[in-house]
Amino acid sequence: MKTAIEKSTLIVPNDLAYLPAIHAYAGEVTKRIGFEQSDIDKIMLALEEAVVNVVEHAFDEEEQESYEIIFEPVATGIKIIVKDKGLPFDPDMVPEYSLPGDVDHVPVGLGSLLMKTSVDECVFHNLGREGKEIHLIKYLPSKSVVELHEASELERYPRQPDERVIPAVKMAYEIRGMELSQALEVSRLFYRAYGYSYGIDSIYYPDRFIKLHEDGSITSVVSVAVNKEVVGHVALVKEHKESSIAEAAMAVVRPDFRGQGCQSGMIQALLKKAHEIGLEAVFSKAVTNHPYAQKAGQKVGFKRCALVLGLIPADRSFKGIHAALAQRETVIYGFMVLKNPEGIVVYPPPLHQVFLEYIYKNLGLDRTFIPPRSDTAGQAQTLEDVSIIKTTIVPTYNRAIIMIQRYGKNIMHDVKEILKELCLKKIDQITFYLPLKDPHTGLFCEEFEKLGFFMAGILPFYDIGDVLILQYLNNVAIDYSGIQVASEDAEHIKAYIRDHDPNVTM
Repeated sequence: MKTAIEKSTLIVPNDLAYLPAIHAYAGEVTKRIGFEQSDIDKIMLALEEAVVNVVEHAFDEEEQESYEIIFEPVATGIKIIVKDKGLPFDPDMVPEYSLPGDVDHVPVGLGSLLMKTSVDECVFHNLGREGKEIHLIKYLPSKSVVELHEASELERYPRQPDERVIPAVKMAYEIRGMELSQALEVSRLFYRAYGYSYGIDSIYYPDRFIKLHEDGSITSVVSVAVNKEVVGHVALVKEHKESSIAEAAMAVVRPDFRGQGCQSGMIQALLKKAHEIGLEAVFSKAVTNHPYAQKAGQKVGFKRCALVLGLIPADRSFKGIHAALAQRETVIYGFMVLKNPEGIVVYPPPLHQVFLEYIYKNLGLDRTFIPPRSDTAGQAQTLEDVSIIKTTIVPTYNRAIIMIQRYGKNIMHDVKEILKELCLKKIDQITFYLPLKDPHTGLFCEEFEKLGFFMAGILPFYDIGDVLILQYLNNVAIDYSGIQVASEDAEHIKAYIRDHDPNVTM
């Protein structure tokens, strides 16, 4: 029986002689979390490669320093962070693994390959003056919904017609909070509706889905038919379990229950849950190839705050529900305010201040707007030496998110390099989050737009405070006539985005 454990940190001298002690401690932690020996061996291999990289490359040969190994149990497994403040390092400079020409040659890039293939996620973070981290994430083994059901039980729903059909028969259902015992049914519902194309992978692994509920990262509401079958689902999904804002997502309704007000009812119940758990706000992302999801959100009070173009691949979002789309799918962000604290100051870029004031007013949020100082050179002098920028690639959607956590004197150089790298990797869509509480956002927005970024909107109460959202399309064409929006505020945002999209030719 596994035993719950807390987050722990080892502070280790930069000497490989301590590897056996690291192995012993890491082995005990992973065993108590519940990993089998085969997975523990893989974790140990990845951890050893990460430690060797730090000891051999992060410090000069005669340098006597220490580094940290942080063991952080998560709802679905473990995250191990190897953190040091040694020499700067760029993992993209490490060559890809290639087979040696003969037995006398050492294969290049083998250590990096072993790290990446031994765990589920291997992510490098450059923290500037705070050093750098390698995150190793391994999930507890879980069976997917396909492994838990016979193929005959997972027959896909027929494709929905292009027009919404009014059901001839009123279906009876009840809306309630999801019980953990219903996780497998919900997973099955998603598979039959979306196949494996839905972007949040945990929905296909009932055990993981349950643990995220137990962790507080996800809160679900379901619709249940008279025969007790789950026929609908929607959830609050947090970026982190401590987040004060959550996305209303993971929405699905069985075809014979669509058009019955089922989704709107679940959203209302979900908003009640959001109040109960103390969230400041809830946001949503509604597709724009049809207006149905948007109208469901508007009925319960969601207002529009951003339009992000090409967020979802055309072949990923609606398998089994709609015909293939002609272009990457655009989403319109909805926002529901639950709390409205006073005294929040934002620093908008002058060019877009009137537009941002319109969105804030429409959302019902009070903000004090302060323009950038006129002496931009003087303002730039207040920057830290090193920027802190978080970059996340979402392989499922071939998109990336760049988030500025701190501006530094090298900010433009850093953003250019990140953008170049993402474009070379052929990432289709890039979303860029800028903190509006930082005066430098108003200063640098125009410079970022010169790189090809353009306006998308805002997302208040995010993990770094209110964020200004910019976007970048990497050789992705968007036909605005294919973007359907269902409200006056959405039309206003769409028109503004189009007017400032550098990819639109007049």
